Amino acid sequence: MEAYVHAEKPALRRRAHAIVLSHKRYSINQISDILAVTRETVSLWFDAWEADGLEGLRDKARPGRPALYDARDRERLQALVAEHPHQIKAVQARLQQETGKSSCTATVKRALKKSGYSFKRARRSLKARHDESDFRATQGLLAELQQWESRGDIELYYFDESGFSQHSAVPYAWSPVGKALEMVAFSRSRRLNVLGFLSRQGKLIYHTTTDTVTTKVVIEAFDRLLEQKSPEAFAIVVLDNASIHRSALFLRKERDWRAQRLYVLFLPTYSPELNLIEILWRKIKYEWLPVTAYQSFPSLTSHVLQVLSGYGEKYRINFI
Repeated sequence: MEAYVHAEKPALRRRAHAIVLSHKRYSINQISDILAVTRETVSLWFDAWEADGLEGLRDKARPGRPALYDARDRERLQALVAEHPHQIKAVQARLQQETGKSSCTATVKRALKKSGYSFKRARRSLKARHDESDFRATQGLLAELQQWESRGDIELYYFDESGFSQHSAVPYAWSPVGKALEMVAFSRSRRLNVLGFLSRQGKLIYHTTTDTVTTKVVIEAFDRLLEQKSPEAFAIVVLDNASIHRSALFLRKERDWRAQRLYVLFLPTYSPELNLIEILWRKIKYEWLPVTAYQSFPSLTSHVLQVLSGYGEKYRINFI
């Protein structure tokens, strides 16, 4: 009775329940109906109880499935992590390519943890650097603009640039527990730059280039947005204070755009959380890109373009 009421595992409580019912003179058929199991299962429980008592009702230790990676694979995994400590997907892609063993990212992480590795990120915050009153005022303004957008009074876009390469600049990495990681500078890899205008209505207008993003490139992107906008519609673009957005050339163009009902709203300094397109970049880099994307730069470019072209249908962000 104690095991039936207080046992930690549901399976043990269920088997103990069968023994209690039998003691109360319920038949095997009745017990199997009550517990929704077969007669054979109930009989096996009774046999185990008679042979070993309560211990016979407990689950036996199981060896589990053989490990996917052997000692040689784990050694190679550690070597790959030393080369790419910042990008687990790139490591996974290389390991899969070399060993022919397919696995999910979680399996690779478990293998690293069993080898004494941990995953740490250097967290940095810009909160202390922004002007809190300016931040709150802009936050309230954006909330009002979103209401206008919901009523169909304006088109509201969030603009930003982001780069994609096989080498990530994110300051966290896998390393042995208790051992500080010293990262050696690597040669600059090719980079796919994406300029995007994102709306909360599921619309994404984007432009990609492997060239350096300059003010001229940004202006060309804004001009393309203007071509897609209805002449009668009011459009507001939210963006940060990057130097290429604040240049004299950009500000001169801004006056021309106003005449065509395209307005620019600069965010307060050090306030990336107010720019919703930052969510899109995180989703693409850490959730939507498959492991195979990092095997080569052409592969990365192809997969990034697939995600961008599929946004709004296959890939979505639900803004509350």
